[in-house]
Amino acid sequence: MSTSLITCKISDTVIEDRFGVKHGSAEWYDALEQHFKWLLQYKISPYFCKWGNSMRVLTYTSPWPADHPKSDEFFSDPRLAAYAVPYSPVVPCGDLTKDYLQKEVEILRSKSHWKKAYFYLWDEPLNVQQYDAIRHQASEIHAYAPDARVLTTYYSGPSDAPLAPDNFLKVPGYLRPHTQIYCTSEWVIGNREEMVKDIIAEIQPENNEEWWTYVCMGPPDPHPNWHLGMRGTQHRAVMWRVWKEGGTGFLYWGANCYDKATVASAEIKFRRGLPPGDGVLFYPGEVFSSSHEPVASLRLERLLSGLQDIEYLKLYSSRYGREEGVGILEKTGMYLGPERYTLEHTPIDMMRGEIFRTCRSL
Repeated sequence: MSTSLITCKISDTVIEDRFGVKHGSAEWYDALEQHFKWLLQYKISPYFCKWGNSMRVLTYTSPWPADHPKSDEFFSDPRLAAYAVPYSPVVPCGDLTKDYLQKEVEILRSKSHWKKAYFYLWDEPLNVQQYDAIRHQASEIHAYAPDARVLTTYYSGPSDAPLAPDNFLKVPGYLRPHTQIYCTSEWVIGNREEMVKDIIAEIQPENNEEWWTYVCMGPPDPHPNWHLGMRGTQHRAVMWRVWKEGGTGFLYWGANCYDKATVASAEIKFRRGLPPGDGVLFYPGEVFSSSHEPVASLRLERLLSGLQDIEYLKLYSSRYGREEGVGILEKTGMYLGPERYTLEHTPIDMMRGEIFRTCRSL
């Protein structure tokens, strides 16, 4: 897993509503840039998102066109591990729409940061029509850039064309070659750790395919997630799970997806139908003081701690091999599985201390 290959959505609509900034205005660009740079310090690669019909999404890391200096600044930042390229203009403007995709791709492919790029077109497709829409869009992208990466999140295959007997496991074969990053729900895996091997067996790294995972309103307690009311180590264990399972990236669906408000200082309310805290990792500073800087949740701080734990494990594994890295995770009792992880901090200190001692002496 890359140093910070966790990507997380910031809702541009929430920013527009709460801060009263018009889409495409100078204030809008300023607000998005502020949120991007703030979240980046937590080792997270942000992307912005606007929802379309039937879970179609317009995702982008930079609100500016590819030839704008700001885009190059965003994409070249060494802290950014991955960036989303929009399929269509973020701010439609006259001739910009014509041949937009081709022009954007041609510019980005000439840059050294192109290897960070991905297209995220649809969230959790459910039927043949939606899967076919992904295939169609991906075909257009690959016509201009055969090496482009398309990311698809999913928790099942198309419901109206069962890929029996393993609908979920057969999605890569169904979407290939139109998707390169297969991003699966941890909720589906649950505590069936043997399923991880089956998923990985379907991925073709030799063809530049990757396996990422995500959490959302599930999996529920006692599995690792970022809901309010869960224990600190449970929040932190989201990243432990990713590392042990062997995914190369992680996607989270929202960092500021609280209920709609039209005043920056309005009380934060979580969205109905979702577990408290789901889709919310930081809060507007205006809710607490006169500050305009976002305020991190404890869960975001624990996410960062989990990423730092991964850095320890990566260092240890680089010296002694991945099997030994998994071994120290289990030997200390820190993390054995999604229902078997420490509720106390002592095993974490043991893991870090052991790695510090063994790696310092080399």
